[in-house]
Amino acid sequence: KKEESEIISGLLNSLLEAVAILEEEKDANSTVSSFSGGDSSKLASKLKAKVADLRLRNEEIIRRKVDTLVLTSNKAVKNQTGNNDFTKGGNGSSSIDDLIRSSMQGNKSSNSTQEKGDKRKKYEKMMKRLIETPEWLPVSIAPFAATSPVEIAASDWKRVKTDLFSSEDLELRCSSWDYTDVAAVYRIKLPKRRPNSREGGSLDSSSDAEGQNKPSITDAFNEIRSRLESHHDLSKKIQLFLVDDNEWKPSFDTARVYELGPPPVIIALAKEVTPEQESERTLTAKSLAAFSTILTLFTTFAYALSSYALNPTFFNSVVRENDITPVPMCLPVFFGVLSLSAIHEIGHLVAAKKYDVKLGSPVPLPSLQVGTFGSITPLRSFPPSRTALFDIAISGPLVSMLASLVMIVSGLNLTIGSESFAHFPVLPAAIMRSSFLVGSIASVVAPKVMLAPLSQPLPIHPFFVIGLAGLIMSAINLLPIGRLDGGRTCMASWGRRAANTLSLLTLLGLTFHSFSGASLVILFWGAIVVLSQRQPDIPAVDEFTNIGSVRENCYAALLTIALFALAPFPGGGGPM
Repeated sequence: KKEESEIISGLLNSLLEAVAILEEEKDANSTVSSFSGGDSSKLASKLKAKVADLRLRNEEIIRRKVDTLVLTSNKAVKNQTGNNDFTKGGNGSSSIDDLIRSSMQGNKSSNSTQEKGDKRKKYEKMMKRLIETPEWLPVSIAPFAATSPVEIAASDWKRVKTDLFSSEDLELRCSSWDYTDVAAVYRIKLPKRRPNSREGGSLDSSSDAEGQNKPSITDAFNEIRSRLESHHDLSKKIQLFLVDDNEWKPSFDTARVYELGPPPVIIALAKEVTPEQESERTLTAKSLAAFSTILTLFTTFAYALSSYALNPTFFNSVVRENDITPVPMCLPVFFGVLSLSAIHEIGHLVAAKKYDVKLGSPVPLPSLQVGTFGSITPLRSFPPSRTALFDIAISGPLVSMLASLVMIVSGLNLTIGSESFAHFPVLPAAIMRSSFLVGSIASVVAPKVMLAPLSQPLPIHPFFVIGLAGLIMSAINLLPIGRLDGGRTCMASWGRRAANTLSLLTLLGLTFHSFSGASLVILFWGAIVVLSQRQPDIPAVDEFTNIGSVRENCYAALLTIALFALAPFPGGGGPM
């Protein structure tokens, strides 16, 4: 960086020398001709001001990059210490100063093994790319560009423009472009007579004066992708993404074409860039996933046991007589909760198969209150569109929430119609008021239950206990946070900028709610989310095209139901 700074400074000095020469010539010859039709004195003053501005900007860029490097280096060293990837002798004593020096100057560290040396070299290259990330590269794509296994030649980036955009029958035009060794941006626009709608398919086509349909940006992008796939060479090297312009700033100029949001740009990456695959997971990650699965089985069984703790027959046999014969009574609840979690994951799998999107192995999350919080299901390939991402994300909580509501209503009806309660779970009446939605359903289906004192034990059918756990699990996963189902659905519905804002507000809400101590479910769930799921998810291939009002309203309705499920009924506390 120091060498680059010296080169830039030298160029600026050359400009100043040129200005000085112009001024000397002007003084020596008052009839000197103006440069490009302007006065040389004005040119000199403009150049001086420009040079001063460039110097300040250059110094600010270098300072910002160094500050960013220090922060990312600290995080990287902290994350990598446990895996011994970049530590010396495996004892976690890697120096941040050494890491910064190696990243800034490209020095090679002598590691004890070739494998560690390769990893360190790869990491230094990634750090260099992150530091030099251009402003036009979106945050969602920047990590994939930084970890690109290959570099693309400038000639290939240029061929993307010349071979894919240069055509008489293509309405889309590339107004400008820029590139690095791992990514490129192509700023695009339609002719002014065409609307730049975000709606996809036939809905965003318009008609001209002659009644002929005009293609949208989405149609034109699909055409460019089709050309890329049929290209004999570029199809093996390049992949394209349609995203919002990351350099766009809101404007109050009514003459702007895009008044409601940023215009689209096309980002190109190497074909080899993909999300993390199952085969790339570390032994530590696999071990944690296995441990979480075993722990989830344990907590789910504990939830089933706790639902029978107030049952007199169960309590007397197990606690007083040390007889475990009644324990199998808990198995319907145990398998029921696991079945709802499985239905949730099957919903994701069916939708992903429809759009040919790869999903990773789900990692169950344990919960001391409801048995399980569901599962973390990573995406292993880029969704083709926001619509695909929406359908994949919403399908899981949608089917599990519907199934849970059916089981809650069925459980209440079977409880009312039952004549024997000896084999039923027994819960305190306060559980009916732990959720506004559950309390409202109970007020309609079994109104007498809502009149019982909060501490009174109530025998209830196992279906209700299973449905309650499934409802809470589905509701918390619908919250618009990071990589949760709700976060993915929110991003697909209203765009990444709105999703980031809602995610931050929801996290703040969870934090304040956790401090109140009103709900242990929210407290533990908030901790899990903050630790592992708050980051934005991987990008879709087409993040510009909207999903339509029907899907947006569907998520708004489900989110409202989820909030009612998590809010307490008047006179009760939070869920569980």
